[in-house]
Amino acid sequence: MKKHFKAIAVMVSIMLVCGGLLAILSDLLYVSDTERIQRAIDKIYVEPVTLQKTLDVSDVDTTSFSEYGEIKSCYKLSNDDYLVLSTGKKGYSNGTVTLYVSIAVNDGVAVVKNTVQDSYTGQTLMSKLSSLYQEFKDKTSNQNKQDVTEIVTGATYSSRAASNAVYCALQFVKIVEGGSL
Repeated sequence: MKKHFKAIAVMVSIMLVCGGLLAILSDLLYVSDTERIQRAIDKIYVEPVTLQKTLDVSDVDTTSFSEYGEIKSCYKLSNDDYLVLSTGKKGYSNGTVTLYVSIAVNDGVAVVKNTVQDSYTGQTLMSKLSSLYQEFKDKTSNQNKQDVTEIVTGATYSSRAASNAVYCALQFVKIVEGGSL
């Protein structure tokens, strides 16, 4: 009986120590939403750019492109660019790719400045997409869906989800800017 009690006591002690360490580390390593957004901004821009305001994405009708993805959030930056957190659908095994897409509006046209991967679900070969993100640079809201999304290098289904995320971000900014882009 003493052997079992000793084993249980050791296990309980280990659980308490690990639980305490986890609680302490989660507080130390916590990243706020604002800090996470600023980190994405810092990956995209060389010059100092800050978050000016958060747009309410629920106020925008996104049904025209909802089959391709969804807009998680949108931010207006200090340099007048938009930073759109967009999730593209129709990836490998119905997976998704979520990207931060930086979009400038020049002469009435939304233009992709850069993209940064935030996360992905159910995708494979994501390392092959690192060069793909540069292919989205300078894509515009004036281009049709096929011109924006037909960028395939390697992982075709995963790249489709990434392309759909960029397409949705461009369409969202087009709507926000009044649909006249």
